[in-house]
Amino acid sequence: MLSVGCLKENNDNDFRVSLTPETSKKLIEKNIKVFIQENCGLKSGFNNEDYENIGAKILKSSESIIENSDILISVNPLDIEFEKISKDTKSKIFIGNFNFKNIIPDNRFIFLALEKIPRIARAQSMDILSSQASIAGYQSSLLAANHLKKYFPMLITAAGTIPPAKILVIGAGVAGLQAIATCNRLGAKVTGFDVRESTKEQVESVGGRFLELNYDYDDSDKQGYAKEQSSEKQKKQNELLSEYIQTSDCVITTAAIPGKKAPIIVTKKNVESMNFGSVVIDLAGESGGNCEIGDYGEVTKYSGVIIDKPKNITNLVSEHSSLVFSRNVEAYLDLIIDENKVNLDPNDEIIKSTNLNLEAKIE
Repeated sequence: MLSVGCLKENNDNDFRVSLTPETSKKLIEKNIKVFIQENCGLKSGFNNEDYENIGAKILKSSESIIENSDILISVNPLDIEFEKISKDTKSKIFIGNFNFKNIIPDNRFIFLALEKIPRIARAQSMDILSSQASIAGYQSSLLAANHLKKYFPMLITAAGTIPPAKILVIGAGVAGLQAIATCNRLGAKVTGFDVRESTKEQVESVGGRFLELNYDYDDSDKQGYAKEQSSEKQKKQNELLSEYIQTSDCVITTAAIPGKKAPIIVTKKNVESMNFGSVVIDLAGESGGNCEIGDYGEVTKYSGVIIDKPKNITNLVSEHSSLVFSRNVEAYLDLIIDENKVNLDPNDEIIKSTNLNLEAKIE
């Protein structure tokens, strides 16, 4: 019988878990054994009994999970001493968000990197980047509302009318669209901008006004991501965006280019021109940040403006971020498992994109 093991995250700053009781139950119903490392779900709101009640078995150590499982699941790169795994051990498959940068920790094993899921229609249910980005966009709106010393919605009170907060969201990918939608639901006046003019309809569909600037746009690449702009275009873009940044109560930036440093969109000069008490939420902090001021994982106050570059923002709703991540994992397992056997079809676009070690064989 095929077995799947859920490893406890090595990263103490990440509260997510890769398999929830819901997903574990579905795997068990497909006649797959599920092993869960002890206490791995506590920070996401799932205790050991939640897993045991649906038929999963709790094991104490990562070593015992690896020994008993054919497929190992984690959220983050694994801090495992692979050289200590018996030389006779074969056919282990590791699945997660690895970001190994093409360096395979152990050539004996198969590593399937979920961050490399292609942007195609049938892979949407497996897309961990999109599911986690949506949560980041949602939480960025709540962070902005908490930092800003103003109401988000327009309020008509006995003391007079309170105007709505003005929010500018830069980057209309999954995170940006969710930020626009959430700010709109909170009652703010939201404007969205993206270098892909093709996102206009999407911005408007979630309640934002699309900001059209008078310059030549570059559209998305073949994967649907924004292209890197030339330095001349970035400079022109910033000149045109500056007046909108200056008059916004809050700017949420989500512009990132896979594998590259995030573009600077909110400059030091922009921050200095913003009103006292304004807020910048920079979701691109991990790749350098869209705001010139502030450090990743820190909240900085500069020239009266609050700049928040949150780290592990998905922790703020770790139960639901784990839930959607584990559903992505389940969808991927459905692709590679057929009649209780692993089938890594080398001609399948999704499998070919995610398999980091094509030389390893299943035995």
